Amino acid sequence: MSMIPEISIIIVNYNVRDFLEQCLISVRRALRAIEHEIIVVDNNSVDGSVAMLRERFPEVTLLASSVNLGFSGGNNLALKQARGRFIVLLNPDTVVQEDTFEKLLAFFRETPDASAATCKILNPDGSFSVDCRHSIPTPSTAFWKLLGLNKVFPKSKIFGRYNLTFLDENETYPVEAISGSFMMIRRETVEKVGLLDDTFFMYCEDIDYCHRINQSGGRIYYTPVSQIIHYKGESSKANNLDYVITFNRSLYQFYKKHYQQKYITPFKWLILLGVILRGAFIFTRNTLRTYFTLIVDIIMLNAVLLLSFYVRFEWHTGFYWENFFRQYIVMHGIITVTYLFNALFFNMVKQDRFSPEKLLKTLAATFIFVSALTFFFRQFAFSRLVVAMSAVGGFAVIIGWRALFNRFMAKNSGVLAKEFYRKRALIVGEDQPTLELLRKLDSQPLSGIEIYGVVSRDEDKVGEKLDAYPIVTSLQRIEEYVRFKRINLIIFSTHNIAYERILETMSRLYDLNVEMKMVPGHLEYMIGKAHIERLDEVPLVEIDYAYNKPFNRFIKRLMDIGLSLIPVLLLFPLVLIAMPFNRKKYFLRRLSPRYGKKFNFPDYREKGLFRFWARMFSVLLGRISLVGAPIQDSVPSTLVYKPGLTGMVQLYPERVKRLGHSDELELSYLKNHSLFLDMELLLKALLRNKKA
Repeated sequence: MSMIPEISIIIVNYNVRDFLEQCLISVRRALRAIEHEIIVVDNNSVDGSVAMLRERFPEVTLLASSVNLGFSGGNNLALKQARGRFIVLLNPDTVVQEDTFEKLLAFFRETPDASAATCKILNPDGSFSVDCRHSIPTPSTAFWKLLGLNKVFPKSKIFGRYNLTFLDENETYPVEAISGSFMMIRRETVEKVGLLDDTFFMYCEDIDYCHRINQSGGRIYYTPVSQIIHYKGESSKANNLDYVITFNRSLYQFYKKHYQQKYITPFKWLILLGVILRGAFIFTRNTLRTYFTLIVDIIMLNAVLLLSFYVRFEWHTGFYWENFFRQYIVMHGIITVTYLFNALFFNMVKQDRFSPEKLLKTLAATFIFVSALTFFFRQFAFSRLVVAMSAVGGFAVIIGWRALFNRFMAKNSGVLAKEFYRKRALIVGEDQPTLELLRKLDSQPLSGIEIYGVVSRDEDKVGEKLDAYPIVTSLQRIEEYVRFKRINLIIFSTHNIAYERILETMSRLYDLNVEMKMVPGHLEYMIGKAHIERLDEVPLVEIDYAYNKPFNRFIKRLMDIGLSLIPVLLLFPLVLIAMPFNRKKYFLRRLSPRYGKKFNFPDYREKGLFRFWARMFSVLLGRISLVGAPIQDSVPSTLVYKPGLTGMVQLYPERVKRLGHSDELELSYLKNHSLFLDMELLLKALLRNKKA
């Protein structure tokens, strides 16, 4: 029988492969003189963590789960197998010192009443992490934390009670709770208290466990005898509304479990108020971050317009605010709405915020429209000089501030640069041309492209490397990785990837707000306009689906509603009267999974009034479109978009038959989609039906 280890290290991993590797290297060094076992639970990661563990750390006991069990569930899986005298729950995004475990073991020997303990935990910048020890939350302490008053008044024993910020971080003392990022527990305590409560999927499970230790008569300590670094924020992001809601739902769950019923209702309202206030702050911050360039453009545009009015009228009759607000303030509203509309039309809101070409088009379209108003509508007629000055000033100021901003961000590697300028990129491919592409991109640091890794066609290669570049995920699981890492640029190295595979991947990612480009290998297959961007000698072709642009989809939906609403309303009385006599002809048509979602919509077996009304009703509800993919399941395709009553494939079946698939016809529609193309296809379908 093998010797009982002194320490069992338990790590639950979810998509933080690089952090996990760094963590295990530090743990391995810190355990060299200690009998130990390391258990890693992988919660169905898609970033190659499992392959990395098997290759780099064969001594680790790997428990690979096929589902995400959460923090509690993952730890419980390992706790059932752990044999050590001491159990350490450790986050994967931590780095421990060489003496951490030795110092903690010595502390437990010197402090026999210690049931659990943690050491000093530092943030990546070296500052003290106040979350490493805290009190069990009461309604008041939780409320101060929700409002952020604990950060405003950290030395207050009232507002700072949750994180105990009024205590010295360099002293040892008992506390009510410690962080689950590093929690060392005696085996006897685990056997007495039991496993973690897996009803807490994420957050507050460590608070719950510490509370149970306290209830069992145990004592928990904070001791600064050693320290670790916690890179918190990679496993879960605390700067979004989902985090706020999930954390506070867990906090409410903790209160509901441990405190008297009479406190639950007021605490629920405190939680709700805190979520609303914190959520409003996060929403405002994220909105400003997302629409930062647009907001600055509009402020500057209006400032230039106001200055133009001031200069013009001050020269002539004098500028009077009262007259301005009475007669001309409406022009500020018009220029703002026009600029917003054009920015949306030219896809400048999120994706092409710094495209000079799109910016010039947006500004030109805005001032052409404003000029037309002054020439053709008497109620908007005011000095042409104001329009001319606004146009010249608007172009100069908006282009100027963007150029300065670009110049600053290109040289900056901080958070702002990554958010507004730098692009988080994945490269699809694994051959020699892909490696050359990676090296060329790496040799252009001012391009703003930050390479996150390589995407392989083969899932078995995830975790390996293409020269020095890690293969982080596969084409089969690229969606999950893109969502988790917030990737906003994918570059296809097409030399060794089938065109069909590229199309299928593009279709799956179309709604994730990802910019997709490719190095030409099959350039002859690209239909429609392609924007070429060169980095050194690497031409990147922008895969620009007109169908995916928010403005085009908005107009398409308006057309569907406008053309389907009238027949649905007019024919409804007739359908209602005749429905009982036609029930046998009615059925639910199940759409193919190729459309991205499985759902049914009402249809009729025979052509006629009832089928027409049922399909128009489905168009009105948004289940299908007037123009789109074939409703029938028999047409082979790799593209995913909303089915329609007519479309390219439905109008040209003979071409599909000759080609053997519909990809190129459908790609042509997606690339060149517009309101006029939809109207043209509808008209052709109506004329064809008349001839038939």
